Amino acid sequence: MAVFTVENLTFSYAEKELYDRVSFQLNEGEHAVLVGHNGSGKSTLLRLLSGKLLPDGGQIEWSGGTSFSYLDQELKENASTTVIDYLYGVFESLFAKEKEMERLYEEGARGNEKAIEVASRLSEELLDGGFYALQEKIGALVDGLAFPKHKLESPLGQLSSGQREKAFLAKMLLEEKDVLLLDEPTNYLDAAQVEWLVGRLNEYPKAFFCVSHDISFLRKIAKVVFVLENRRIDRYRGSYEYFEAQRALDLEQYEKNYEAQRRYIKKEEEFIKSHIVRATSAMAAKSHRARLAHLKRMAPPESDLVNSHFRFPFSHDVGERPLVVDSLEIGYEGIPLLEPLSFTLKKGEKIAIIGQNGIGKTTLVKTILGEIPPIGGNYKWLDGTTVSHFDADSELDEEKSPFEILRLARPELTNTEIRSRLGEAGVDKEKALRPLNGLSGGEKSKTRLALMGLKRANFLIFDEPTNHLDQKAKEALFKAIDLFPGAVILISHEKDFYDGLVDYELYL
Repeated sequence: MAVFTVENLTFSYAEKELYDRVSFQLNEGEHAVLVGHNGSGKSTLLRLLSGKLLPDGGQIEWSGGTSFSYLDQELKENASTTVIDYLYGVFESLFAKEKEMERLYEEGARGNEKAIEVASRLSEELLDGGFYALQEKIGALVDGLAFPKHKLESPLGQLSSGQREKAFLAKMLLEEKDVLLLDEPTNYLDAAQVEWLVGRLNEYPKAFFCVSHDISFLRKIAKVVFVLENRRIDRYRGSYEYFEAQRALDLEQYEKNYEAQRRYIKKEEEFIKSHIVRATSAMAAKSHRARLAHLKRMAPPESDLVNSHFRFPFSHDVGERPLVVDSLEIGYEGIPLLEPLSFTLKKGEKIAIIGQNGIGKTTLVKTILGEIPPIGGNYKWLDGTTVSHFDADSELDEEKSPFEILRLARPELTNTEIRSRLGEAGVDKEKALRPLNGLSGGEKSKTRLALMGLKRANFLIFDEPTNHLDQKAKEALFKAIDLFPGAVILISHEKDFYDGLVDYELYL
């Protein structure tokens, strides 16, 4: 039985059609993933399914009584609610039942036997509902996601993006709705937490529909794969490995069909052009033109789409040891997060900083960049070192377009040069003029990378640059970092991305 059904769905954004009468369904208990390139409309589809957007045409129908929860890329929750209240709020009805039970027992103590009978029944219902194991249940989720326990009493509005996402993910798993709609759930998780989430999702007794660009993660959870490409959705039942093999064959056939249609259209257009002006064959030309006008044209195959190309211009050599860290203590309010750190980054070396979320990776970067004072020890940049920094959480004006953001950063560049930089990064002409709040997470990341590429530097720092990027963009980023002759610090939870790129890993 289907939990939701999509029929003849159409939706356009800024005159770009994302879906061409798409139809598909998700069935009870299916563990499904949705893949596709950046900007194809995956996150938009989740917003349509959740009711946050309305389709231009077609229908989205949820089966009667089906419940769902939605984890999107930009959570919006009551900022004043504390994390612990937020999580325990899932069981509000159980707490109300406990309160009623206590009231009835008080009445029973005054001689009301009927009240004691009802209270005993409520006590059994609470026991069956797992009420008395809630603390243990929530504790297991908090531990599995490595959510900092000292933040449990903090309001949601005071949490980092990653902490908010973990809180909402924990809430979703506690609710156990009929369907989980997940948009990039691994973005703020380290390797150990991703493995924990894999286990939880594989054990999940109900259905989920997950968007992710983390191929390693998808291979471990997918039982059904939907691919959004060429404005249509195809369904593959089976493992991710089966999907990859079958998809390669399907794409090969699609490309052949596309090329055959392209040749047919060209031949028809040439016939129309040469015969429309002749009195003897004008009628035949009009007939051909009418037939061509009603032809459903195939979208170009993905291989014909513009791929991302990133570049990080090198400024100049500065010496053999651009960064030396000596017994550096990092943390906040005088409390160190780690034991003192010492390491030296040599000329041209590339390293990955890894470790559990919250251990101090980003804090280390902010400290050596001078944004946070060190608690002890020191670090020294070699004179002449110029740093370019990518931060996935850096604030950009969401009301401005990628074009405006690059224009503000480099006003001396011509309009053509700015469009060229964005186009290279995979942000097309239409997206370049759209406000950031109307772009996908991948397109925002590409905008940040294009912005980073405007600055000449000899030292690059990346903090989770692959979040939201599709596979082709990741490959382009890998190549750009690999070609950069200067030193690089990379924070990433995707070992599949940095394996073979860095000289060594610094594990915190």
